[in-house]
Amino acid sequence: MEDEVMSKTPSERHPTNEERPLSGSVQRDAAIEVPRHRYDAQPTTSRSVEATTLKMGEPPKISTRLVPIGNAGRTQRWRIEVEISGAEMSGFHPPPVKPVTIDRVVLAKSKAEVITPSMPDDGRVLARRPKRIKMPEPFMIRFGDLRYRPTTIFAPDGRKAYYDTGYPWRCLLRITTPRGWSGSGVLIGPRHVLTASHCIDWTPGWLNVDVLYSNNSSLATSGGWLAYAESKVGPGSISDSESDEDYAVLVLNDRLGDRFGWLGCRTYNSSWDDETSLWWSVGYPQDMSTTGQVAYYQTDFLLNELGADLGSARLIRSSTFDNWPGQSGSPVFGFWSNGPYVVGVVSGQNESHNHISGGSLLTSLVSRARSDHP
Repeated sequence: MEDEVMSKTPSERHPTNEERPLSGSVQRDAAIEVPRHRYDAQPTTSRSVEATTLKMGEPPKISTRLVPIGNAGRTQRWRIEVEISGAEMSGFHPPPVKPVTIDRVVLAKSKAEVITPSMPDDGRVLARRPKRIKMPEPFMIRFGDLRYRPTTIFAPDGRKAYYDTGYPWRCLLRITTPRGWSGSGVLIGPRHVLTASHCIDWTPGWLNVDVLYSNNSSLATSGGWLAYAESKVGPGSISDSESDEDYAVLVLNDRLGDRFGWLGCRTYNSSWDDETSLWWSVGYPQDMSTTGQVAYYQTDFLLNELGADLGSARLIRSSTFDNWPGQSGSPVFGFWSNGPYVVGVVSGQNESHNHISGGSLLTSLVSRARSDHP
């Protein structure tokens, strides 16, 4: 076994958890070799919808029409119009998501600390920084000589709008449930999405994801049918016992990761506290876009693992990372020599710190969901 491991190339070997993420000019200049997977340029997507006929035993008449509506990046966009005669068609939302709760004792035994990223072998290269877009300045509130913005953001606000169809920035997802737009997520496997547990409608309800949603369109969409979690968080306030376990892994109907790639995942190491500033996060903050129309990124912030929070689920804090509702479920990640790795999930905020859920249970949960449904 030892000879087999040593025979692998550097990009195939799993890095140890003690390695630090790349920072500063190192990330900009380093040779980052992301593992690749075979890409099917003709993906197949299936959807189903129910219809009720007005007469017993008489099937409805169906006609379809394809209408070109422009392009997104390198792809052509179409609208599929379906007309059904002799029947009433119900909503197009998928069935309710089925919850899968995994006990923390079971997750702790797996000890999956590193899960590698991957990008499709489609000829494109890694995009080290996202392409920014210009946005109008947010309005200011006046009170005498005082001027302030209607947010609790640690000045200066480090978030910037972007739209980039390159890997890994396209792996951002906007999540919608029966309650409406519920938060953000990221592709973490071939058909797997990492998000916050409180972004899931555990009633249960249906759930849709949109890849890099922007201006009422996205690169792709799918529905979730399973949601893995250690704790079903919400609704309402999140308790102290749940705040460090506020993450879930969705299993999608479609293999979106094959087309767009996915980020890796690793356990946060407290030796990185307050030392590595080149962390990244992407998401859809509501204070910037009330309907989640614009993606934002932030970098150059510090993390600090809460020392009093011991165990396999860990709470990570930051007073330099800016967070607002809608960013819940956003990934916090860094770059290593073989690509981007998520170390935590944005959970919430208060007046002094923003909070990220992490720890070894996070990587174990991702490993379990991917193992059960590859």
